[in-house]
Amino acid sequence: MGAGVSGLACARTLRDCGADFIVLSENIGGRIHQSADGATPLGAFYVRADYDHVNRFATRGRRIRSRDTLRHDRTGAYTRWDRRLLTHPLQFARFAVLLIRFRRHYRRFKSRAVTVAQSEAIRSDPFLDRLYHQPASETIDQHGISDLAQAYIGPGLHGSAFVPLDRLTGFTMLLGSLPAIEPIYEFTMRWDDFLGGFRDNITMAKVATIAETDHGYRVDAVDGRAWMADTVVVATNPAEAQRLVGLDRINEPVTAHVFEIDGELRTSWRQARLHLFGDDEPTLAILQQPQGPTLLCSQEPEPRFDHYFTQWNVLEHHWWEPAFNLVGDTLVDCEQEPNLYVIGDHNVCGLEDAFITGVFAANRIIHSRRT
Repeated sequence: MGAGVSGLACARTLRDCGADFIVLSENIGGRIHQSADGATPLGAFYVRADYDHVNRFATRGRRIRSRDTLRHDRTGAYTRWDRRLLTHPLQFARFAVLLIRFRRHYRRFKSRAVTVAQSEAIRSDPFLDRLYHQPASETIDQHGISDLAQAYIGPGLHGSAFVPLDRLTGFTMLLGSLPAIEPIYEFTMRWDDFLGGFRDNITMAKVATIAETDHGYRVDAVDGRAWMADTVVVATNPAEAQRLVGLDRINEPVTAHVFEIDGELRTSWRQARLHLFGDDEPTLAILQQPQGPTLLCSQEPEPRFDHYFTQWNVLEHHWWEPAFNLVGDTLVDCEQEPNLYVIGDHNVCGLEDAFITGVFAANRIIHSRRT
């Protein structure tokens, strides 16, 4: 149940293997949310070049480059080549070595996670397991990159992950920093390709309860409908999964307000396509669309639009509650009970990783039916 990227990835894999299934969901797309006209992303707004699974069904748009980005903190705006940052060349070198090492381990982890549960894949890699449970502040101190973290890493993550750096783990910090060495792009999902062959398997329903019976599981919807299944895959946000399945712990959520705005940016805010703000600001990010509306992401439901725009009209406002669950070091096991799976971004936040959990659950189901 759930038709976000993980649920649809599971369904797609089951369909490609000829399995029977039903998808129950309140909507299609989950946090891949578009504006009412379908032209502007109000949820996930970029894919990385290394999203091998997601990119099969995504059309990439403009590349988001560091030189087009300004990162703001208490002392001003920074780009990759700002001379103030280049006064710390050793910190750049240390960070580059650490990030490249992380990418090498992360790539192996992603390959394993198709056939091994995410939680197991992390625990079996001492480097990733240590980072997963280590506060980002300790990782920063250990590698001597504190100035770089304040001026470069912190605003980048606050603007894209919606949480201060000191609340993250070393794993999440480095995962969120991969765009420094992996190209990222705006994108649109090709839903017809993604849902091809199983759109009729999707039923719009909000699930109220899941109960184990002598013959499998009974799934009841809020509107009174019910289904029996021998296997259930829960592909909802962590809080909903916790309610339905009784997870002991989940990582803490972060929220954000996203505004689609038709307006005129003030001159000082037109110097970059993307602005990312440090944790001293309630504004998180501003993204200029090509010949279209501007996106403003904020922790406030009523941000100071007049600070950024000379004139403005809010076309759409979406509150992501939650946007992500990435504060903490809880590892959620995919298979909670025999034939009861929990998938999504419980452990690793990102479209690609959520997609892979869906592939893993489908592979487990297919394997169990063949043995």
